[in-house]
Amino acid sequence: MNLIDHYAMKTAKAIRKHYPEAASEKILFYALSLSFNTLLAFFTALFVCYLTDHLFYGIISIVCFVGLRYLSGGVHLHSSLACCIFTIILIISSSHITFNYHVYGIFMDMFSLIIMILKSPQGLQNVSRINTKYYPLLKISCVAFVSINFFAQSPMLSTIFLTQSITLTNTAYKLVHIFERRWLNEN
Repeated sequence: MNLIDHYAMKTAKAIRKHYPEAASEKILFYALSLSFNTLLAFFTALFVCYLTDHLFYGIISIVCFVGLRYLSGGVHLHSSLACCIFTIILIISSSHITFNYHVYGIFMDMFSLIIMILKSPQGLQNVSRINTKYYPLLKISCVAFVSINFFAQSPMLSTIFLTQSITLTNTAYKLVHIFERRWLNEN
């Protein structure tokens, strides 16, 4: 059990001890683990962005990543620690990345757009309460979200959108499965 899960379990047990009518320990653990993971990732990334004077870009990265991820879905890491580390690296790196949008970014956005058209939304069935009848609207929203960057021309957004669109692919699902199977077998 990693540090995030350890504190989530400890907090869930304390809540159940003091409030027996609260949800089950398992449900509390899941909710707290998710909350701690998200907060740790965002605050760590924002702190690093603040130290490097990129706080605004860090906030924009988080808002765009979370917004597109909510609409499009994608592969989920089963380890809260792996998820936290991936999110921190993504937010910090995208907030600091610079390249010529017209050379690389436009192609990244086109690739992201194609993946969103073909794959989004993906993997929302077991993690979201959004009714499947709204999935065509989610796809349109994802396409519109990514298309905004053809006007904004932001390398940061190109990086966020490409990373998120890749999480929708079968290759990402297979790689995560292989990574987690090997990692879990070693631990």
